[in-house]
Amino acid sequence: MNEIQNTDRCFFTQQVFLIGTYNEDKTENFAPISWISFTSGEKSCLVISMGGTKQTKKNIERTGLMSATVLTPDLLPFAECCNTYTKNDVLLKSATPEFCKGNVLDVPLIAGAKWSYECRVVHTVALGESHTYFAEFEKVNVHPDILKLDFIDLRAINPVVYSPNNYFTIGEHIGEIGDYSK
Repeated sequence: MNEIQNTDRCFFTQQVFLIGTYNEDKTENFAPISWISFTSGEKSCLVISMGGTKQTKKNIERTGLMSATVLTPDLLPFAECCNTYTKNDVLLKSATPEFCKGNVLDVPLIAGAKWSYECRVVHTVALGESHTYFAEFEKVNVHPDILKLDFIDLRAINPVVYSPNNYFTIGEHIGEIGDYSK
C-alpha cells in the first residue's frame, strides 16, 4: 500500500444502496450510492449525498421520491452496470433484476430484494455540486425470510460494504450492545 496522504479518502467504510428513481419516460433508473446515513426522531430520514450531474440526482430533484435497496452480492453485477465508472451495457441486459412498483410511493423497487426503503425528500442541502437529501421513510420493505429471524441478522441480509475501490461483506456476529460493558 502506498503512503496515505492527509487528503486521501482512505478509511471510510460505507454500506452501499441502490437508489431507485423513475426517469421522465417512466423507465427505472438505479445508481449505487455509498454516502448514506440516517437520522432518528419524529421524522426518521435516510440521508443521501451525491454530487455531479447523475440522472438519479436529476430525478430526485424533479420528483422528490426515491427507493433505497440494500446492495447484496447477487446485485453487484447490476450495480456495477449502473455505475458511471463501470457501466457495461452488454452485461446490463443479463444482470438487470426484475423490478416492481413501490408499495406506497411511485418508486421502482427490485423484486425479491432483502431490504429496501421507499422515501420522500423533506429537505435538501446544496453545497457546490453536492446535494444532501433528507428523505423520510414512508415504507420499509423486508424480504419474508428476514422477517422470520429473531433479530436483524446482517449475515442473512449480507449487505455489501464499500471502502475505497473494494467491496466486502459482513463476517461473524460478535455480540449485542452492552455485552462488552458488563
